[in-house]
Amino acid sequence: MSTPVDSPAGHPGSGPASGQHPERPSRRVLRPRALAGARDALVVAVWFAVMGAIGAVVWWQVTPLPEVTKSGGKATLAPDELVKQVNIDGWFFVIAAIGGLASAVILMAWRRRDPLVMVLLVALGGALAAWVMIRVGLALGPPSELTALRSAPDGARVPMQLKLHAPGMAWVWPLAAVFGAAVHLWVLKKPDPEHPPADTLR
Repeated sequence: MSTPVDSPAGHPGSGPASGQHPERPSRRVLRPRALAGARDALVVAVWFAVMGAIGAVVWWQVTPLPEVTKSGGKATLAPDELVKQVNIDGWFFVIAAIGGLASAVILMAWRRRDPLVMVLLVALGGALAAWVMIRVGLALGPPSELTALRSAPDGARVPMQLKLHAPGMAWVWPLAAVFGAAVHLWVLKKPDPEHPPADTLR
């Protein structure tokens, strides 16, 4: 005489029906996180693009451009104009450092969740701001001095183009943004009220 076999829960017939699959996490749970991440990335990109454009305008306004002189068919710089050439990169450094640092602190304070993701986003945003600032600066400044002097007479002087002479300066934007994110996380960040620290045992 055969004896019926009980299910693991101890109740006959309580096991999963034939052909059914275990329940999987609903896509509705993952979709809001993906939309929130896409929104954060868009906000960071727009923010840094605007900051890069504003930085380019400031760079254009505060930087005294050196004048290049045509002498013997060549473009030459007087010794006193070399200082102004260095100032082009120097002002870019100052604007990028302030803009990257302030932008990261503001954005990290706005988006408190997923700090590691935000650090990555502000680093990429800083790179975007550097590219925008360089391109807009070129557009706002004078044209290439070599092109302007090509048809000019000997002794003519034209302003130098507003562009970086040390390409490594472009890294100031993303590095300053990462530094600003670190300052917020380790120095300025306050405990999240939604997740207070656990009470100590007495």
